[in-house]
Amino acid sequence: MATTAGGRRARSVAVALAVLALVLVSGASATRATSRPAPRLADPTATATRLVNRFFVLLVHKDRAGLQRFLSPAFQVQRADGSGAGKKEYLANLPTVTRFQITQLRATQAGATLVARYLAQVEGIVNGKPYTPGPAPRLSVFSWSGKRWQLAAHANFNPLTG
Repeated sequence: MATTAGGRRARSVAVALAVLALVLVSGASATRATSRPAPRLADPTATATRLVNRFFVLLVHKDRAGLQRFLSPAFQVQRADGSGAGKKEYLANLPTVTRFQITQLRATQAGATLVARYLAQVEGIVNGKPYTPGPAPRLSVFSWSGKRWQLAAHANFNPLTG
């Protein structure tokens, strides 16, 4: 039985499509297997306290690799002076944090979102300016990536002062 070039091409395309379908299905299964729904936290404040402290410790050590993993791809920072940055810009121009203390932290959870409000007393340099205010109100929002909590948004409501 003779096979035409068009028949061989159609068969090759069909085989390629079948292989692609298998790859996509197995890839989706693998993603589902490694992706978990957000945990239902019995104590959102305890989890948020650990996450907020982790963020500031990463800043103290200027741990860009740790921050790269910890910050969500959607990360945004907003400062009281009107300046802000996305993840890439923030990582390229990290503030210098020499000391910090977190107090009055309260957190809430709704599904895959964890919101923390607190006071942070921080000493360091931000945007080239000395930063030593008293306790400043902060807001940090964490999102569940399917594997871990990541910082998606961070806001400081106290102007930079020396």
